Amino acid sequence: MKKNKTLKKFLAGLFFLSLGQGIHPFSSIGQQMKWDGWPVPDLKGLVPYSVSIQKIDDVEKITERFHTPSGGHVARIMGNGKVFAYAVDRDQDPPIDSLILDPDGSGKFTLKYGPEDLYLIPEWVSR
Repeated sequence: MKKNKTLKKFLAGLFFLSLGQGIHPFSSIGQQMKWDGWPVPDLKGLVPYSVSIQKIDDVEKITERFHTPSGGHVARIMGNGKVFAYAVDRDQDPPIDSLILDPDGSGKFTLKYGPEDLYLIPEWVSR
């Protein structure tokens, strides 16, 4: 029964990724999908300790890094001013624990990647 449920989740994920939403991971070792979205880190009252700006395929990618009260850190990742991902790490040593991503601009961060996974900036960010 559990195998069947896992297979359905995997196939649903493949279908979702094939819709051409601009999110096609190069590798998907730890990718998980949660239809109602993963919780977004609470950054209220936190000040970024680092901000980096890159130009990637006509998208201005901004990464703001925050220390968390528990000793970890969170990165808020934006493209053209639109938040599309958060990277979360319980400590301050690489690699990150996970990255959650909004693949379609709905405001729901439904995809979660593991530390070994790579991602692309979603297509909706450049529109």
